[in-house]
Amino acid sequence: MILEKLNSNPWQFEPGDVVYIAGHKQQPAKVTAAFGHGQSNWPHYLVVDYEMQEWTVPQQLLARSPVVG
Repeated sequence: MILEKLNSNPWQFEPGDVVYIAGHKQQPAKVTAAFGHGQSNWPHYLVVDYEMQEWTVPQQLLARSPVVG
């Protein structure tokens, strides 16, 4: 069921959403834009972090809550 939903609409975030970036300090960041990237058009996002730096981040590195571990 979850895989079917992801296949029909793989975009999990939209501009304005607060996210956390795996591998970075776990401070809230904000999605500013979304776009497809690569041959598969995989979801990527422009994200502004707590230091006001903008990053291009693939969806699999983003979460709605802090990433631990």
